[in-house]
Amino acid sequence: MISFFLKFKFIRNRLKFHFLHSYFNELQLTIPVGYGYNARLLEPDSYDSFSEIFIQQEYTDFIPSEHISSVLDLGANFGYFSLWLQSKRPKDKIISTLIEPSKHCRRSLDKLLSDKKIYPSFNYVCGVIGDPREQTMKFFDRTFMAGSLFDSSDNENFYHIKTLTSSDIFSSDRSSYDLVKCDIEGGEWELFIHYPSILENSKFLVMEWHSWHSGGGGFPQIENKLTDLGFQIIKTSPPQKAIGRDGEVGLFLAKNLNFQN
Repeated sequence: MISFFLKFKFIRNRLKFHFLHSYFNELQLTIPVGYGYNARLLEPDSYDSFSEIFIQQEYTDFIPSEHISSVLDLGANFGYFSLWLQSKRPKDKIISTLIEPSKHCRRSLDKLLSDKKIYPSFNYVCGVIGDPREQTMKFFDRTFMAGSLFDSSDNENFYHIKTLTSSDIFSSDRSSYDLVKCDIEGGEWELFIHYPSILENSKFLVMEWHSWHSGGGGFPQIENKLTDLGFQIIKTSPPQKAIGRDGEVGLFLAKNLNFQN
């Protein structure tokens, strides 16, 4: 009888929905990712982020071959990028600073940092990249990897979150980064305008850009700004249609030609 009902796609989809939203948190899934590191899938949508980074290997061709000892992870989400890079470069002994404003991701990040193997090399800062003249900014927290300062819908699921300053990001013993990874859902222009010191003191930048950034002009505008900041784009991905809204997204790796460690 059960097998008969499972032949219908809408029933399978309904069961999947109830499974993800009713029982996923209880499963506490842990997936080994190499060299003793584990990725924990604690939220219903965490698999999408895990799949993008660990299975689809989205960033594989956008990581410099040079030694990396320090990473600034802007838009860390569940922390999988930094974890993936750590598992790929175990000999580099990478120190990662994870920046993430979403309350939705906080439980996973707290759990990640509770891992004694991870904690010494991971630091988590809760806040948003925005205009530091504003102490807090409105943040639209959405599931499925799309929390953002910008929302084109009637979404009312927002709250105010602390706007970070450069001093929040640079610690007393950290004045530069080998690699900045940036995936902040349209907040790229805020990074360029309000945090130039971060980019000036970073050797490489891997960024997911979004055509609806507040600077206007899509990727060409970002490319021009990078040139002004002394960066040379090394590799880009073909732009793709954004999921869930109008616009395009893409990925690139750039090198700071003026960087001095």
